[in-house]
Amino acid sequence: MDAIRKFFVCAKHWQVLLVVLGVLGISDVIAVWWKLPGDGGWRARFLPLFLSTELCAIVFAAWFWSLGTFLSSAVSPDLRLGTKLFRVAAIFPAVYFPFFDITALSLSPALFMVIFPLYVFATFCLFYVLYFVSKSLVLAERAETVEFPQYIGTLFLIWFFPIGVWFTQPRINRLYSRATPGLSA
Repeated sequence: MDAIRKFFVCAKHWQVLLVVLGVLGISDVIAVWWKLPGDGGWRARFLPLFLSTELCAIVFAAWFWSLGTFLSSAVSPDLRLGTKLFRVAAIFPAVYFPFFDITALSLSPALFMVIFPLYVFATFCLFYVLYFVSKSLVLAERAETVEFPQYIGTLFLIWFFPIGVWFTQPRINRLYSRATPGLSA
């Protein structure tokens, strides 16, 4: 896990974008070309799409996990955000959404009563991860308490990944270079 974390923290913005788009492209090609034997029912058509979605979710979870753990360690202990909820929030959507994708096609009312609250929690987790990473980034840069207006721009940049990675990843690279003198990020 340290190698993955180091890659995502040290990578240039174009490398992170290339990895995400590469995984998305490869998984989409697999989803289009994958043929399963059988009658070609919805399960046979759905499995490749499910796998490509899950692969992309894992890559994003790894990126967020890497950024969150690094940025948390870069913030002074008196300003540091708690990491327990972040760890759950970074992993839960990547685990839950495939489960949701599988069950959503044949959803009974009883199952809906279980799935819907989990779906709301997974959505909360996604927003919490954005909050945690953006606030930790600004805390690490400023080394002082920050309020919501000071990190909302960073939150939106991380949320809108293809554009935001060009602005946020260089900031993370600078923090990494500062945290590990002698290494070029």
